[in-house]
Amino acid sequence: MSAVSSSPIPAVLAKLGPLNPDDVADLRFFLEAVPDPRSRRGRWYSLASILLVCAAAAVSGARTIDELAEWSARADAGLLAALDVRRHLLHWRHAPSRSAIGRVLERLDADALDAAVGAWLAHRHTAAAPGRRRVIAVDGKALRGSARLSRPRRHLLSAVTHGRPVTLAQAEVGSKTNETRHFQPLLAPLDLDADVVTFDALHSVKANVAWLVETKKAHYVAVIKPNQPTAWAQLDGLDWHAVAIQHTASNKGHGRRESRSVKTLAIADNLDGIAFPHAKLALRVHRRRKATGRKETRETVYAVTSLDAHQAKPAELASHLRGHWIVEAQHHIRDRTFAEDASTVHAGNAPRVMAALRNLAIGALKALGATNIAKTTRAIRDQPERALPILGITYKPDLNGT
Repeated sequence: MSAVSSSPIPAVLAKLGPLNPDDVADLRFFLEAVPDPRSRRGRWYSLASILLVCAAAAVSGARTIDELAEWSARADAGLLAALDVRRHLLHWRHAPSRSAIGRVLERLDADALDAAVGAWLAHRHTAAAPGRRRVIAVDGKALRGSARLSRPRRHLLSAVTHGRPVTLAQAEVGSKTNETRHFQPLLAPLDLDADVVTFDALHSVKANVAWLVETKKAHYVAVIKPNQPTAWAQLDGLDWHAVAIQHTASNKGHGRRESRSVKTLAIADNLDGIAFPHAKLALRVHRRRKATGRKETRETVYAVTSLDAHQAKPAELASHLRGHWIVEAQHHIRDRTFAEDASTVHAGNAPRVMAALRNLAIGALKALGATNIAKTTRAIRDQPERALPILGITYKPDLNGT
């Protein structure tokens, strides 16, 4: 797999910009914080070099541990040198084998890796959109192929930015544990000052919302469903007929038409407030959907937010609610492009580590403006040297093959 620096840049990669590694934080400095699970004796590859090889392979579209190893085996000496794979005593470089990579991924501290990947992606997201208020969605995803007779499938909870989806934090949730217990630990390490956090009704728990506003100094947009009977009844009982529609939107796609109308109402002075911490605005979203060959369906959704009318317009609040489902779009990429649901990796921490590598690849490419991850990873696979500047690594071809 020789890397030719003069190769023409495919159009899908040209959209990402010049890919100057000096403009991207070097991933290796973040990976150095991950502890090495191996004993000191017998190490040949540094942990950082193995993780860098895996990261470059993931950006090139590798979906399994076998494909990570295949990318490594095809890498030439120049790529291996750039990824800190050291020379053998006989002055040649040998790529990490499948067994070496697999053993490391199974035993790796997944919490530490997620923290390192999240910190690097947060840096990338800030560099791509400096000065903007972040909007972050919290949602969970099951790793379906990780289940075995002796162990249920693994379940992950993630915090992902709206717009360009970048995973800032990820944590494993027990298969029989309520996700809401992991809400605070997931977000605690993040600086959320003035950010907006969105979540579905499952996470609309008063204690978590109060912590978010009072401790993290963040805002929220929370969907309220009948499982919050007091708050839902108060919202449903407001005089919505007296409020004019303040924002409308419609779209067509995937064989259906959908229209949405939004009303907002200040609730701080209504009913002595509402049975939800720090709620300042109530939202009522009325959705109408018409799929081809089916009857039209209508749905009304209520939400509350700590933002007031001066901090967010109805259109912006509607965008926050709709943008929450960007998490599902990222899950779709992980399942379709990286075949996560089809993955049968199950040993040790490897399933979660592979999910972290997929988050890294998607976040890195999205931060650069990639719109089609499948096409982009295929283009990088054909010119693998282009994966390195995406990770902030300078590449110098090793013309001597050493």
